[in-house]
Amino acid sequence: MNYREDLEIKLQKVTLAIQEVVEDAYKTEHEKQKIIGKLIDFKEAIISKGIELHIELEAA
Repeated sequence: MNYREDLEIKLQKVTLAIQEVVEDAYKTEHEKQKIIGKLIDFKEAIISKGIELHIELEAA
């Protein structure tokens, strides 16, 4: 697996995790926002790493 594939897989996982949090009816809005904030930070780090490595990622 190359860097691009690894980063794209991680980006897809974060995107799916964000969607799961949004759909989880048992979490409070505060809990959702806290988790989503952390996931967005992680997603931005993945995209930033792609830019650093000159890899064009498809932001899902």
